Amino acid sequence: MQLKRKRLRKNNSMVKGREIFDIVKLGQLKREINFKNILQWNSKIFKVNSIREIYNIPNFQNPIGWQYLQDDIVRTAIKHNGDTITVAITEYELEDNFYMRRVAKRLTVISLYEIGDILQNYNIPIENFIIKNIYEMAVLTHLYPNLPNTRDEIPNIIHDETRGCLFDMNGKKIDIIHSTGKLIICPQCAALLQQKDLPQNFVYNLTSEIKKIRKQLFYRISDFIKKHPLWSIVIGITTQLLIGTIAGLLANYFFYGFDK
Repeated sequence: MQLKRKRLRKNNSMVKGREIFDIVKLGQLKREINFKNILQWNSKIFKVNSIREIYNIPNFQNPIGWQYLQDDIVRTAIKHNGDTITVAITEYELEDNFYMRRVAKRLTVISLYEIGDILQNYNIPIENFIIKNIYEMAVLTHLYPNLPNTRDEIPNIIHDETRGCLFDMNGKKIDIIHSTGKLIICPQCAALLQQKDLPQNFVYNLTSEIKKIRKQLFYRISDFIKKHPLWSIVIGITTQLLIGTIAGLLANYFFYGFDK
């Protein structure tokens, strides 16, 4: 009977093997986020079904005096559909200053507090950060059908070491730049995923898709120049010589061609 209920839950919450997500903008978001890109993200792992807004949040303040968004406030503010995974996005600080917390079954909140500034300073789109966390939640939901709240337990696939991996803990928020500028599945996590009972081609699709989570081309070129200045000079000189040579050949061709 228990297995039958589990199968029913997955059928209701998935479309062709994909986890279904609803995104909620919780409170006023001060930063410009291209939610259209997130809504239209092409994935075999997940699908974003809808994006809605909730501006009115119950008053919250802890006894010490500073404000942060408590888990129970999020649960009170959001009426989420139990068949989908609801992801709330807010500018407020969360408990323990985490940037993501699972506050109820299939209800997660993501905070841009401090993270937004870090990403901006390193020229990383906030959309990368949101999509990265959606992938993480989709995989964790597959691995742990009864995924516990963050307050209760952290899944064992999450690791403290920063590897630029989907499952980095990122105990220091600055570490998030490594998994949002160029995201990977580290060898240890890939080996662990291969041992799990996951849908066919799940790991292959996941590994392929997260390669799209990276900086824009201009900033990737800029980073390459900073890391490899000598190579950049050589490439620049070679490119100029090639352009000059090609331009000269074309000029001669058109000049003599028209002259004849």
